[in-house]
Amino acid sequence: MIATHRTFFKIAFSSCLLLSVPAAVNAAMPQKWALDVPKTNVNFKVAYLGSGTVEGKFHKVNGTINYDVKQPTRTAINFTVDTKSVDTGRKMRDNFLRRKELLNSDKFPTMTFVSKKVSMINDKEANVTGDFTVLGQTKPLTIKVKLSNVESDPATKRPILKFRATGLINRYDYGVTAFPKVVGNMIPLDISGNLVAAN
Repeated sequence: MIATHRTFFKIAFSSCLLLSVPAAVNAAMPQKWALDVPKTNVNFKVAYLGSGTVEGKFHKVNGTINYDVKQPTRTAINFTVDTKSVDTGRKMRDNFLRRKELLNSDKFPTMTFVSKKVSMINDKEANVTGDFTVLGQTKPLTIKVKLSNVESDPATKRPILKFRATGLINRYDYGVTAFPKVVGNMIPLDISGNLVAAN
């Protein structure tokens, strides 16, 4: 929810993945990869009513990820999340999160993440820094991205790279300070999905 604001992204964001491919991977693997949008999940957690934690997700996500095995630091990510698609499992709570004091989904129906810099941690992990825009405000956000080894999709038998991107957003940084006793200010994000060989 609010958490989503900043996040996002996974933006994912989740929006993100880049990192070099493990040495054990077959040299014949595809060089260029792209985001499999239908397989992308944007999840979040947020403290709720002081003593509890609410988990939720956004159902509508779109974007692109252009990942080149030979040039992982030049990975480009552009991620968009529909804030109206927030889902915590309770309709009344979802409507509360969409209100103007929080996600303000009517006026700002999307959150976006656009990558600017990729810093490798090791051959499977990287920090991706980009512009995260929510509620009309754009601020820098860094997410940590981890790639799996190349796997075979059980349905298509095509090669895939699974990714997971995690980040932490402080909703107060975006001026969203309403209901401090109801909704926590720090919002962990978790974006996961697949990369498939680009055509």
